Amino acid sequence: MMEYSFIIPVYNCKDYLSTCVESIRAVGTELYEILLIDDGSTDGSGTLCDTLAAQYPQIRVVHQENSGASAARNRGLREARGEWILFLDADDGIDSET
Repeated sequence: MMEYSFIIPVYNCKDYLSTCVESIRAVGTELYEILLIDDGSTDGSGTLCDTLAAQYPQIRVVHQENSGASAARNRGLREARGEWILFLDADDGIDSET
């Protein structure tokens, strides 16, 4: 059973998305998924999402036309499989020390 779903709206954030994803992976839990909702990025973020998903089985990517952060979060909610939902922005991170 999936325990946590991390939902990250992605829009033109290729310079810091990897750092966000790595901060989640460093937390140490195994029962999680990361949903990257590419909201029509034009800077290569969508390609980066696909690359990260190919590297890590916990990552799923949804590509959609640009509809805004709220629509991306709502799409993530529809796709989530976890018991607990956590939202992060692509420039956020999780501190594994706390």
